[in-house]
Amino acid sequence: MKVCVATPYPLEELKGNSVTADRIVGILREAGIEARASHGFDGEAADVLISLHAVKGAQAVADFQKAMPAGKSVVLITGTDIYEQLPEGSPTGMACLERVDRIAVVSERSIPSLPENFRGKAFVVPCSLDEIKLRAKPQSGPFVISVVGHLRPVKQSFATIEAVAKHPEWENVEVWQLGEALDSACEKIARDWTKKDKRYRWFGGLPREESLERCAQSQLTINSSRLEGGANAVLEAMTIHVPVLASDIEGNRLLLGDDYPGYFENGAMDLLLAKILGREIDLSEWTRLAAKRLPLFSREMERACWLELLEFFSYPWSSK
Repeated sequence: MKVCVATPYPLEELKGNSVTADRIVGILREAGIEARASHGFDGEAADVLISLHAVKGAQAVADFQKAMPAGKSVVLITGTDIYEQLPEGSPTGMACLERVDRIAVVSERSIPSLPENFRGKAFVVPCSLDEIKLRAKPQSGPFVISVVGHLRPVKQSFATIEAVAKHPEWENVEVWQLGEALDSACEKIARDWTKKDKRYRWFGGLPREESLERCAQSQLTINSSRLEGGANAVLEAMTIHVPVLASDIEGNRLLLGDDYPGYFENGAMDLLLAKILGREIDLSEWTRLAAKRLPLFSREMERACWLELLEFFSYPWSSK
């Protein structure tokens, strides 16, 4: 069996979809399947295409089906699909869902968000991470808050420094922004904050290992996305035992669970931050609750689900 995992972004870019594509390829290779990642469909022979993103990955599906009419295709739905573009009735996304043989979603909770006529194609494949041996090692000194993820409006990347800026009395706080600016407007905002508030540090795009190291040195990480399918950065923080303060959206609840206490409504981040800084909240309880969720997102679980999905296409594999 040959599987092509297509991402709408260049593989060298450290975006979530590219990281996910590399992980899926590794998982399938561990199971004895000949798998490769590509930016879009690369035109090479494949029995199965797994395309990330129903809207941005639709062209890869069309190209694959034209080149490999006997092949099977899967689209892995992303957060912007589920929570933004499909609900808005994207013709491109709807056509992609119509064309593919299976629709992979990371949680059963995502299935009701699909158009009803496509839910029968849905198959749950939970996300996981490549192995991370690093563990939290917060520095002494300032209370460091890490914000991990490329800078873009949907991530509300500057919500943390905006909240901190309201409180000049929080002199012992530092905000570490870790991520590449994906447009000139975000870059300007980051540079302006660097000049305006000495508590803000923008590190730009870092290699994954260095980004994880910086996150591990923080006492708290914040995910402020207004929509999310389940951020790698949140799962990474859970794995290295850094407490997470997160926007109250479906994608964050998917990872952290409904009983997790560290959610904030839009615009109310600083209320919880004040309690955290005032030591009214036991952050070790947050890390304990997050750690209990990790077995749901194990690599073994994801591998088993991908292999079960591929079994629908009646291809044998060697499960090593």
